[in-house]
Amino acid sequence: MRVFIYSLILFFCCVASVEAASSQLISKEVRFKESAAEFYQDAIASLSFPIEFSSEVEFNHLADSQGFGGEELERQLQWLARVYLEPGIGVDNAMDKAQRLMTLLEIIANTPYDKAYLLMLAGRKVGREKQDYQQAITHYQQALAQLKSSEDLATQLLLHSIHYQLGDVYRITLQKNAALTHLNQYRELAYQLRDDYLIAKAEATLGRYYSGDEQFAKALQHYTEAIRLAEGLDKPFLNAILSLRLARVYRDLKSWDEALTYAHKAADGFTKVGKDNYLSSAMTVIAMVYGEQERWNQAIDYYLNAQQIDVRRGNLTAQALNLHNLGEAYFNNKEPKRALSNLIKANGLFLQKKSKHYLIYNDLLIAEVASQLEDWSMVNAYAAKAFVLAREKKLPEQMFEALQYKTRALKELGDIDKALVALDQLISLSQELEHESQKPSDYSPSVLAEQQLKLQLSQLQASNKVQEKQAHQFRLAASIIFIVSLLLALVGINQWRGKAKLKQQLASLRQKVNQEPITQLPGYHGFIARMIRSTDIAQLALLSLDEGHKLDQRLGADTYLEATARLMDTLSRTLGGKAYLIRPGLILLSLSGVSEHQVLLDKIRCLLDEQPHTLGAHFKLGCIKVPLLGNPDVKVAPDTYFNVLQMLVAGATSLGTQKDCYVSITPLNFAPAAILSNPLYLHLEKGISRGLVKVECNENKALIQWPKWQGTNDADPT
Repeated sequence: MRVFIYSLILFFCCVASVEAASSQLISKEVRFKESAAEFYQDAIASLSFPIEFSSEVEFNHLADSQGFGGEELERQLQWLARVYLEPGIGVDNAMDKAQRLMTLLEIIANTPYDKAYLLMLAGRKVGREKQDYQQAITHYQQALAQLKSSEDLATQLLLHSIHYQLGDVYRITLQKNAALTHLNQYRELAYQLRDDYLIAKAEATLGRYYSGDEQFAKALQHYTEAIRLAEGLDKPFLNAILSLRLARVYRDLKSWDEALTYAHKAADGFTKVGKDNYLSSAMTVIAMVYGEQERWNQAIDYYLNAQQIDVRRGNLTAQALNLHNLGEAYFNNKEPKRALSNLIKANGLFLQKKSKHYLIYNDLLIAEVASQLEDWSMVNAYAAKAFVLAREKKLPEQMFEALQYKTRALKELGDIDKALVALDQLISLSQELEHESQKPSDYSPSVLAEQQLKLQLSQLQASNKVQEKQAHQFRLAASIIFIVSLLLALVGINQWRGKAKLKQQLASLRQKVNQEPITQLPGYHGFIARMIRSTDIAQLALLSLDEGHKLDQRLGADTYLEATARLMDTLSRTLGGKAYLIRPGLILLSLSGVSEHQVLLDKIRCLLDEQPHTLGAHFKLGCIKVPLLGNPDVKVAPDTYFNVLQMLVAGATSLGTQKDCYVSITPLNFAPAAILSNPLYLHLEKGISRGLVKVECNENKALIQWPKWQGTNDADPT
């Protein structure tokens, strides 16, 4: 009987353990889908870098050293490779890092699951990096073939991801039947996994498919079910995404009230979770709905709001689309000059991003606006460009519209021969369009336009001689003006050269001020100047090499200069920032991103060991975040930041010279700004002792001996 009870208890414990593991797997998949950027931070925090191995034996040793089982570490690396392939995680060279992990995973891929996972990663990478969708489909299909006989939870989740990605690639490549097949399998697997979040995502994916296929009734059905499930979850981002997509469906159905309701709901949700890129999309949907109702002032307001967000994010394509939309709105609002200004800006961005498809419509709209302003040279130029691009993209209707603008512009400019050539092209294209339309009609809208153009051209020929006589008079006056302008330009150039020389001398002197005087490398004043003008500094660190102040004497001037310049360049490139030489052995780092202090210490350790003159040399590190104080209204001077770093390095030095140490501080939210006032060492030490400032250190921070303020009176002046 006792054996039976023990067996029963053991059975229930095993069941509970399996359910907990299953719940953890599904929870991880949900966190990955909800926010890849946050998932990435968790993933790298759970691992110690660098991760290197060349065989299974080395991999098992690595797993033991990191406190993992071999299979557990392999799963961690698979997740990390997968998240590297996601957009928007904020990691430089993410594709290269993913490829590196995939190469390592190939060494230990022994099971069908492991091989299928690698094939899924390969499909994702080739699709995102090269847009080679056919190759991506091949990889995904091979991955599915590896998993035919497996039914465990991990495999079900992998199949769930593969079917989604495969369905999405088929959707992008317009293979609708195949896309729908895999997206339905993706949905079925979500229901089998019995997680409301995954089911809601699957329903929303099918809603997007049907919306793109203009099957709006089915799209509404799936979106409604997704929202019903999402409302029971504490997932504000998912709710906001679903509201945005539903708003787009209602917009396409011309249900303006419902479209505005869900678009505003989406905008509120994205604002709460801080997703500015999606907030811009919601603003654009609201603007489009107002535009469809010809409420152009409201549309313009929301386009401008979306544009501000996209400028802040640096998304050039989104900015260009917003500028195009603004141009259209201003044009419909009877403000052609503003419309033209925005459209020309959009044109520049589309050219920069090589977005030829968008350029066609932007060029045509510019030609339309310019024709209203009667700027025929501009009409001709942009209509010609639109025609070339439309012909390249095989868009006959856009070619026809471009030729209409071009013909009218050439006629107005008096270039009769070219206008007639364009007119012939217009007639020919009109006939082709009539033939392809397969709609019998005795009337063509282009016929009347053609007759009007011919009449206007004949009138233009009659007045052409008069214009030639006037042109001769204009050329004579222009020649006189040119000679006078040339003389004035010569005088101006002489003055400009003198001024440019003075500017060059001034710039040279300013540059020397910002350099360390002996090595001519960026120094203390260079750091101060950058802190004053820059807003992208997120972290500061002061690196002090033990015995580094003797480095110039030990190496000699030339070798010291070369070694220091190489070290500073390596630090700048690897850590993502800028290095400044304060004095021998003391280097200040301004970083554009925030790294964990121990991670930063380890990176610097590796970089020092790569340099022959600093190999094995111990160092101390003081590091702080920027801004240092939580109150944005309190401005901290650059020299104060430097003095704080010096104090932290001094504290780290007090812990001994036989190890690498870092010391960092973080003032608490209620800490007064006075802790950073002069004398800094006195006030900051008082703040630390009173618990107003949090101290972090990789050693025993209780042993830190802070430097004492050396004033005439040691009493606290406060």
